[in-house]
Amino acid sequence: MAYPTDRVEAVKYDVKRGQVELTKGYPEEKFLWNVDFHPTPIRKRNWDWYTYAAIWFGMAFIVPSWSLASVGLSFGLGTIDSILLVLLGNAIVLIPMIIQSHGGARYGIPEPVLTRTRWGVYGAMFPSWVRAVIGAGWWGIESYIMTEAAVGIYAILTHRLDVIESYVARGIASPYTLSLAFPQVFWATFTAIILLQVALLYFSPVPEAQPALKWFARLTAPLVLLGFILLWYNFMTMSHWSIGQVLSIRPTVTGINYWIAWFAFLNANIAFWATMALSMPDYTRFAKSQFAQTVGQIPMPFMMLAIAFLSVMTTGAMEQVYHVAIWDPILAATLYLNPAMAIFINALFLLATFSVNVFANTVGPAYDFANTFPRKLTWFRGALIVIAVSIILGAWTYYGSAYGYLYNWLLTYGGLLGSVEGIIIFDYALIRRFKFELTDVFWSRGRFRYWRGINPAAFITFAIVEFIIYAPFIPYHDIVFSNSWLLSFLLSGLIYVPLMTRWVIPKYQPELKGSIFRGGYVSDEVMTVFSSRNT
Repeated sequence: MAYPTDRVEAVKYDVKRGQVELTKGYPEEKFLWNVDFHPTPIRKRNWDWYTYAAIWFGMAFIVPSWSLASVGLSFGLGTIDSILLVLLGNAIVLIPMIIQSHGGARYGIPEPVLTRTRWGVYGAMFPSWVRAVIGAGWWGIESYIMTEAAVGIYAILTHRLDVIESYVARGIASPYTLSLAFPQVFWATFTAIILLQVALLYFSPVPEAQPALKWFARLTAPLVLLGFILLWYNFMTMSHWSIGQVLSIRPTVTGINYWIAWFAFLNANIAFWATMALSMPDYTRFAKSQFAQTVGQIPMPFMMLAIAFLSVMTTGAMEQVYHVAIWDPILAATLYLNPAMAIFINALFLLATFSVNVFANTVGPAYDFANTFPRKLTWFRGALIVIAVSIILGAWTYYGSAYGYLYNWLLTYGGLLGSVEGIIIFDYALIRRFKFELTDVFWSRGRFRYWRGINPAAFITFAIVEFIIYAPFIPYHDIVFSNSWLLSFLLSGLIYVPLMTRWVIPKYQPELKGSIFRGGYVSDEVMTVFSSRNT
């Protein structure tokens, strides 16, 4: 067991960079420390703002993002509503994302370790599992989409588009069409794509700041935008550029139903990147500075806005020309573009989805599962668990319809992550004011032990909030569920903060001094670490 004096002696604060470094490891803490979870040395924190912007390019310009605005139209919202709500939802989720990212950039630790400060050194496994399972669900969806793109290329090269057309003629025009048309080829390709991703992850070691992943994101980012612009340009040309007609589409729902759809779509857009609002410390632990991670992430809502505009215009143009609304761009490109262009665009879809699946849905959840048993589970073994869970979960079944995508997937997990993020943000930004004892996240009997390694305030808050969000007999349940992320986030803050300040901190962390209104709660050791003398 480490001595309490390590709280100062084993920690170095770089005033110029605003980053903290841990100079000592704790191999005796077999359940809380290993080399993958140890804070990244400052000399290895070398990701600049362009790296994060490139990562977001690779993550934003993907098929599910493209489909999101069209889902708004399917629920009766107008064109302008759908486009602007994409921007608003992503601007809202950017706020907790940057705050959470701050912890990774300052302390050099991944999300599961950072979460120990809020949920307890052992209790942190619970929100990490929640995030990991949702990430694994997305991993399965994205792998399915990659397979779609590859099989679309196969159908073009083998001149078998007539098979796909027969399904569309019967009204089966969804992300499932290609899997139904060519089942053997589809699932064999699905297996091959999984193995390719495993190979990339194997050659991207975490202690070396994941160089293969960083350069992979940089190389793919510019190509992704090109693919979506080409898709938009081709369909707009076919429709003789009838931009005004598409933008003039008005809502088809009114009254209370309009507002339910409006808030449901807003919350779905927030939930869309809610996993990344938790996961970003897994990447910002390699950031050169807070400036690098912040500036690199600010463009994200505007990227999503651009995708929404392109998506709505393309879907509207397609409906005008072919009198069929296909919200799956892979199916649309495969059927209606000339073969060379369709192959090229599908290849870019595959590449873009490959990038986001690695960054958004594998790296973070892999840390989460590995955090369960650090002595035995390395980060790569955690990645293998992510893949296994994704296959068992089969979340791609939710992607086949607009209702399933919005309600059964995005809003359902949005209620879970909203509460987790509320606890995290109110604790880190409001209660602790971005400062805590870095050593103690690795100590089984440190200040984040709380009650037997669990922070009761976090679990009580989560239980109350989730009961309110999901209990079907709660009054106005439709309205509550349509606001699942926003309500769970705000309610968590209202419940968690008084529980911590009135009960948990006085009982389990009496060394912390201060108040919500006077600089937050910090210990004398933390104040010493962040003084200019400890550099």
